[in-house]
Amino acid sequence: MVTDMDTVTGMATEHRPRWRAAATRIAYCVCTAFAVPAVAGDWKITPSISVNETATDNVGLKNTNQESDLISDIAPGLRIEGTGDRVKMRFNYQMHNLFYANDSSRNQTQNSLDASGTLEALDDWFFIDATGRISQQTISAFGGATPSGVNTNSDNTTETSTYTLSPYFRGRLGGAADYVLRYTAKTTRSKQGSAFDSDTEELSANLRGVTGLSALGWAFDADRQSHDFSNGRSNEADMVRGTLIFQFDPQFRVSVFGGRESNDYLSLNSEKESRTTRGAGFEWAPTERTQIAAKREKRFFGDANDFSFSHRTAGTAWKYRESKDATVLPNTQSSGGLGTYYDLFYSLFESAIPDPTARAAYVNALLLSSGISPTAQLQGGFLSSGVTLQHRKELSFALVGVRNTVTFAANQSESENLSRAQGMGFYLGQNLADVQTIKQKGVSVNWSHKLTALSSLTGSFARTVSTGSGGSISPETTQRLFNVNFTTKLGPSTTAGLGARRIVVDGTSNYTENSLTGTLSHQF
Repeated sequence: MVTDMDTVTGMATEHRPRWRAAATRIAYCVCTAFAVPAVAGDWKITPSISVNETATDNVGLKNTNQESDLISDIAPGLRIEGTGDRVKMRFNYQMHNLFYANDSSRNQTQNSLDASGTLEALDDWFFIDATGRISQQTISAFGGATPSGVNTNSDNTTETSTYTLSPYFRGRLGGAADYVLRYTAKTTRSKQGSAFDSDTEELSANLRGVTGLSALGWAFDADRQSHDFSNGRSNEADMVRGTLIFQFDPQFRVSVFGGRESNDYLSLNSEKESRTTRGAGFEWAPTERTQIAAKREKRFFGDANDFSFSHRTAGTAWKYRESKDATVLPNTQSSGGLGTYYDLFYSLFESAIPDPTARAAYVNALLLSSGISPTAQLQGGFLSSGVTLQHRKELSFALVGVRNTVTFAANQSESENLSRAQGMGFYLGQNLADVQTIKQKGVSVNWSHKLTALSSLTGSFARTVSTGSGGSISPETTQRLFNVNFTTKLGPSTTAGLGARRIVVDGTSNYTENSLTGTLSHQF
């Protein structure tokens, strides 16, 4: 699932020696261990094929010399979901083969992958997690965002892939504490040269236990990370933290924690700087449908915080989160933004369906029945290659009825480059500029209506404003996206659709695009 996809994506093959050796050892363990237990169990394998025709009046998403074109997208796909004796796996891959009627030099292949799996290699002790993701990502926050996962020839998008291998031991020390020892190796590659290539290694140890007081628990965490960026300097970070947890009742608990961290994020000479950390937090579940959590911690950059609220009813799901923390983004790929509709629904139903496999199956079925494309991009987001300080606010809401599904999502993000190396800044499309801070505000509304048992009509609107500061230039871009789609089932496994979209981008980038689409897909 993880190692064979390199030939598909055309990823760069340069790695650090220690990364290559570690990845080779783990990949061998995964391939050997997965081979035997994956045979038995409950598995669903679904091949598919889809054909999408798009007529656009601005194939290059440009302000001048706009060109019309007809784009044919032939996309075979494969979905595997299931649970074996010791294996859980979700694998969803599509190969989009794009053919341009007026300019064959634009012809290309784009890949889409969302895969994850867990292997219980040794009974209730040694486990291996593996993930893989390939998607089309927006490069610059000021060049106009990708309107969909495919069918674009914009210079502001690139295919980005991230793979993770994470073996870990889990067990109990006598009757006193539970432990987890984990190693994680992660690699990110993009087709935009090596601007966003990175390798990450992480070692972590976690202990959890209780004291003589049944309501008082404790935890100890230790973590070491190293990050190599192709377009920036390498970073290292260490942290140790101790936590005391008091469970007032089954619905409410409070924690206090403190420790020490050491990193070179703010150092001019790449030497680590150490600081003491301290903080507190609480978790409260007043009902089984409502969850509230908050924490605040003194960190090397100032105060970090995380507040979340989620609530659901029989037909609605609400979620709000605000956070501020330093982050290294190869695992999530895109700064800011709201991701795809699949990401939105997957997050909204986290409290209602805690099991990731069951939640993924529910979300895919819901989107399919509502005529909403799982890979359709919500607004906002951009690629980053370095350590950033992120302050995010996100609000999302879903109303799921018998015939109508309504979603609303809004976000506000501020991303600050933490590197102090000369010349470093956020990537703006052609070179590294000295813009140190990027702010984005976005809103997205989607309405899907079931016309009949077989047909749905979906309309959406999204708006994003991106501004940059802290450099010699102050770019700003506003983007608006309008989309209408009609889908209908022609048979138990065959779906057809018609759609129209309009994109308006103003500011640092200026262009409009109008397109009509027709889709036919079949699952075997």
